[in-house]
Amino acid sequence: MDTLTDYVRWMGDFPIAMTGFRDVDALVLCALSYFDLSPVFSTGAERVRVRDCAGMIDEGRVKVMITGGDKGYPELLAAAAASKRFGELMMSDYCDIFRTEPPLQFSAVCFHDDTDFSFLAYRGTDNSLAGWKEDFMISFMRTEAQELALRYARKHVQKGRRWYIGGQSKGSNLALYAACLLEKEKWDAVEQLYLLDGPGFCPEVLDQNLLERVDAKTTQIVPRFCIIGKLFAPEITNTKIVCSSAAGFMQHALITWGVDHGELAESAEHDAESLIANEAIDEWITGISQADRKVFVDELFDTLSAGGAETLDEIRTGGREGLEAIVKRLAEASETTKRTLTNLPKYMMRVGMEKAKSKLASELEEVRKNNAERRSESK
Repeated sequence: MDTLTDYVRWMGDFPIAMTGFRDVDALVLCALSYFDLSPVFSTGAERVRVRDCAGMIDEGRVKVMITGGDKGYPELLAAAAASKRFGELMMSDYCDIFRTEPPLQFSAVCFHDDTDFSFLAYRGTDNSLAGWKEDFMISFMRTEAQELALRYARKHVQKGRRWYIGGQSKGSNLALYAACLLEKEKWDAVEQLYLLDGPGFCPEVLDQNLLERVDAKTTQIVPRFCIIGKLFAPEITNTKIVCSSAAGFMQHALITWGVDHGELAESAEHDAESLIANEAIDEWITGISQADRKVFVDELFDTLSAGGAETLDEIRTGGREGLEAIVKRLAEASETTKRTLTNLPKYMMRVGMEKAKSKLASELEEVRKNNAERRSESK
């Protein structure tokens, strides 16, 4: 199974205008949106080619804004910058906004070729607690990042070009929100919407019927072990399951998704363990009122930041003092938050047991049928 970087090198000599836009191209451009391009646009230039980022990678000036480390991303950007397919693309309208309180993390960038192709990419969640808290907030409200995503699309999507819109994780949610609420004239200019393993909308917050409007021009791609993309999962007709080189939840990382002969390395089904987790999480979320979700999210992130951490990495490296501060704050949390935290593992265990019993019963029934057939044949 090839990687995204392998794909870029393999297709590098062929411009998008020559081969047409492919699903894997959407993965590559959404992956590139995770780079902090502030140094690239610091000169005041309105447009910069992807190839101009090459030197900045070696100098360490262009960094990856992503949870879990940047493994594989610098190599992908270097390969893209060196290729005709991606290196010649112009980047424009880079936007990066961050605020701790109230939490806001939003970033987007547009890619264009010399013909009429344009791709609008929304960045997913970075490593900040503020960014992650805003993700959780979609379970009970519309967020500021969603409104900024809509405003950004309204400003930049114009007639006369073939627009593609996409994002991964939180970026997928932002892309979906913007697409659902774009005016018809602008939506008509969009060729395809790409949703890459991102959550949908809380039904109490946004009308689910809006999905019907965008479904015909939407491609949803999720990994075999899918958790994030199943949260308030949007029902999209053209949904593809992609294989990953990672295990378990780490399959959410876009850089691990596989390619097979220039196309997605697709799988016929989801991982059985992820289906158990999905069912348990669905029960867990639906059992919490919107008001209690807000209390839970506020107290959860107050707890995580109790030791002074502002990022997930800082929590992991916070040492004993940081852990003690988190435990102390958790002990002071409301009964609602404590109950919510303890209910999830209970749901996981119960659903897991039910699935195991069902599987065992099915296997025993299969054995019984086989034995009956053998007895019948021996007579």
